[in-house]
Amino acid sequence: MIDFDKKINRSENDSRKWSGRMDFFGREDILPMWVADMDIETPDIVVKALKDKADQKIFGYTMENKKYVNSLINWIEKRHGHKLSYDKIAHSPTVVTSLNLLIKILTNEGDKIMIQSPSYPQFINQIKNNGRKIVINEMIQKKERYEIDFIDFEEKAKKSKIFILCNPHNPTGRVWEKEELSKITKICIKYKVKIISDEIHSDLILEGKHLPIASLGKEIEKLVYTCFSSTKTFNLAGIHSSFVVFPTIEDKKHFIRELALIGVHEPNSFCMNMVISAYNEGEEWLEELLDHLRKNVSFAINYINKNIPQIKVEKPEATYLLWLDLRKFGLEDEELKKKLVENGGLALTMGSAFIGSGFARMNIACPRYMLENGLERLKKAFE
Repeated sequence: MIDFDKKINRSENDSRKWSGRMDFFGREDILPMWVADMDIETPDIVVKALKDKADQKIFGYTMENKKYVNSLINWIEKRHGHKLSYDKIAHSPTVVTSLNLLIKILTNEGDKIMIQSPSYPQFINQIKNNGRKIVINEMIQKKERYEIDFIDFEEKAKKSKIFILCNPHNPTGRVWEKEELSKITKICIKYKVKIISDEIHSDLILEGKHLPIASLGKEIEKLVYTCFSSTKTFNLAGIHSSFVVFPTIEDKKHFIRELALIGVHEPNSFCMNMVISAYNEGEEWLEELLDHLRKNVSFAINYINKNIPQIKVEKPEATYLLWLDLRKFGLEDEELKKKLVENGGLALTMGSAFIGSGFARMNIACPRYMLENGLERLKKAFE
């Protein structure tokens, strides 16, 4: 059994989450539960791969190792039942890098790109920074989860060049079902809308099963650009490794040319060994992590329901993120943030960043002692 509740110290970790507390929140004594990385140690087998590479003592220019891409192919087929083609996969430093370049390659300035709200902030940023226009398909809160407004979705698809899908969804934690993904594919095929599918959270399934949207048939596969990464799964965000799966080999070549223009088309000295190790030998660790996350989710929701009933929180089906509904306090996001920081000493990501004012996102991928501390601070913030 792996001890996910052991004490951790990231004070010398150069972590944005911890070292950036003063820069982002103006206080060093704050508990950061905002950035979406885990306060949990990376698997030992992956750390060993890093040390083995360091022991080689030469860190020159690299080229892509076939084992690197094959480790992803084998992982996706084993975990999600979808067979990828080696020739259509490219390395990319990060999913955000991929989003940026795909938007540039697939659209022109002024083109409309559809996203759903609430939405991962980098979707918003990359569209705006590239001079494209955002089209919002607002999701509907029904019973205990968010659902897609397909009438609105089809109307928005008529005037969109691309739809950016978050599968599973960040920040709500939805695992999209086959029926929902099939409706998306039919509409996008009908209006020739290309799909960029961010599937970075696809291994962090707490309930249900992840279904890659590109697996739903040859016709939709021609329109989908899927982004995968091991970094959320195994807490490796700092090594800069992700993959894009393309509809055609020509699409892949075009993407690599764009990456090469800015000199980031090859993996770094360490990431390949670490990713290969994670995908080939990390499954047992992941299953234990998921059990830990499920327990943290249940503990957090029970605590909030009992001690802070003004906050509504829906159980996520995936990710390690809680989407907190703070609207009953009747405050704007800046006032909510002020209470969280000044009264509670707690850093969360406010809903306005997601086009979701009145909400906040809380990262619960941490040891239990830290989660308990964070929940106590959340309660204190609104006392």
